[in-house]
Amino acid sequence: MFLTIQRFTLLIISLLILVFYSIFTYYFLKQQNSMAAIVLNSVQNDMSKTSYTLSRYVKKSQNISRSRALLDRVAANNNFIDAIVIMDSSGVLLSTDPKYQHFEFPASSYLEDFKPYDRLMHTKILDGDIRFYTDNGKLQTLHLFFILDKDELDIYFSKNRGDFILYFGFFPFLLILGVYFLFKKHVVKPLEKLRQFAYYQSEIPKKFKLKELESIRYSMVQTFARLDAEKKELYRMARTDSLSGLANRDSLNEYLHRLIADSQRNNKEFALLFLDLDHFKTVNDSLGHNVGDELLQNIASIIQEVLRATDFVARVGGDEFVVVVNQYSSLIELTHIIQRIQEQLCRQWIIQTHPMYVDSSVGVAIYPKDGTDIVSLMKHADIAMYDAKKNGRAQYRFFTKELNKSVQDTITLDKEMRKALVNGEYQLYYQPKIDLKSQKIIGAEALIRWISPSKGMIPPDVFIPLAEENGFILELGEWVLQENIRQYRAWRDQGIDLKLSVNISTRQLLDADFADKLLLLVDENEIDPKKLDIEITEYIFMDQKNMKCDVLDILHKHGISISLDDFGTGYSSLSYLKKFPIDCLKIDKSFLDDYHTQDGAIFIETIVKMGQTLNMEVIAEGVESVEQVEYLKSIGCHQYQGYYYSKPLNTDAFEKLFKASL
Repeated sequence: MFLTIQRFTLLIISLLILVFYSIFTYYFLKQQNSMAAIVLNSVQNDMSKTSYTLSRYVKKSQNISRSRALLDRVAANNNFIDAIVIMDSSGVLLSTDPKYQHFEFPASSYLEDFKPYDRLMHTKILDGDIRFYTDNGKLQTLHLFFILDKDELDIYFSKNRGDFILYFGFFPFLLILGVYFLFKKHVVKPLEKLRQFAYYQSEIPKKFKLKELESIRYSMVQTFARLDAEKKELYRMARTDSLSGLANRDSLNEYLHRLIADSQRNNKEFALLFLDLDHFKTVNDSLGHNVGDELLQNIASIIQEVLRATDFVARVGGDEFVVVVNQYSSLIELTHIIQRIQEQLCRQWIIQTHPMYVDSSVGVAIYPKDGTDIVSLMKHADIAMYDAKKNGRAQYRFFTKELNKSVQDTITLDKEMRKALVNGEYQLYYQPKIDLKSQKIIGAEALIRWISPSKGMIPPDVFIPLAEENGFILELGEWVLQENIRQYRAWRDQGIDLKLSVNISTRQLLDADFADKLLLLVDENEIDPKKLDIEITEYIFMDQKNMKCDVLDILHKHGISISLDDFGTGYSSLSYLKKFPIDCLKIDKSFLDDYHTQDGAIFIETIVKMGQTLNMEVIAEGVESVEQVEYLKSIGCHQYQGYYYSKPLNTDAFEKLFKASL
């Protein structure tokens, strides 16, 4: 149990009073006994003197009456003597007070063992003897009694007791009481105020009288002021994005909690916008993060300027912003707000002398239609934003149930395709490559197939785009390479020695260790690199600065050939045909479908002549009729593949087809 300052002070004062009054009592009783001893001595001295005087002058008992004047004088001079009586065996001979004429001889009442005060208070009569010799020389004894005046003694000791208590009891008590109240006023109460101030930090105490306490008060005020400022700063920092100065995710969550509760009570809706900058990564990669950070700061300022006072904006990621619009009359007004934000951002920015353009994709979720809690609203707005990016970027999309189902299906597909690799559900199918002159199988393209035990064959265009988006293509691509080389060895041992092609994604090619891993795989399996062909698409050249250009050179120098798939469908350019070691051009099926038209034929023939000029093999994809085969043969195309000859086959079916073609 802890003592309060006031209780501790009362305890100390009480102890002081107890000690003081213990000492006071001791000295009071001592002084009282001293005074009683003085009184007793005084009376006894008077008795001794009286007895001596009478012993000298009295010769016989009958003459004792002559001593009355002496006795009156003694009684008058001592206030504590009420009367003096002289007696012999026959009775009272002389008394200073007539009321004691019939005084009886008292029993001895002298208390030797008592203290002076108790002896004085319990003794009423002091007795003595008067011894004298008569004329005939005979010793005679008379009794001398001093009767004490109890009233006078009570008055005397009461007065002295009162004076002693007044000067040594009451005044010190008043002094201690005064000290207590002064201590309470200038120490206890200030300390209590300091305690309350330290605990509640409400009202700042006024200046104190005592210098030490004032120093403590001033230090506490300064300390709490500094701590309060630091607390506010920490609170601000904890809820503010340090780069942009906007609210951060924590602040956004607090705002949404309040807004959802208010909207639920008032049956109101609001919109949550998830805004992501398009191609912002290229700014950081090409110009540096300092330029990207400055761009984000400028964009944050523009968004704040565009929004109304009732709207809320927070930065929740690198280039991701969340805008909450809670007052709009219709979806038309909401779309105008979104368009105004995108229009303001879609401008030319000059950052550290670097001109640049920034677009944004926005996903919109509406409370309560698209979600009644923070998690669902954020998730659905994010889904809508990615749908906007998927459909061309620089636009906005509202969340719908259909879109949500698509996303949930994608999440399920992601889990299932990863699990499929562990369970061995993937297979490689091979589509023959046919020489147009000999009509013989001279190679094959390995194509991955997913054979699900529950869903059957799942087409590559269903899971390959997702694998490229989430990075799973690296694991899947590594498995394809290993399986392709394993299958090559198995066929080579059977006498089927064909050049096998395998598709390589952009992510794989941008992997820093891709070339080393592939060459190591080739060496470990003792494969002739010339029997391996990798197929890439034009889209890999769209962002050449992120690509290590020497990867293709390294592979090509080791004998691995490189085919450019879907040529003409992307950003075709003669510059990268010159820059990169391309061995083969593959004409996309979309061109071959128009071979019978003049424009279609021009495109196909131009590609074939380009390949011939650059000393590259030309392969036509998607050949489905004999007319297409004859046409390709007529323009000098080298190879083809397609359903006309064979669809992609599993290994057993391909073996049978190859052996049958011999």
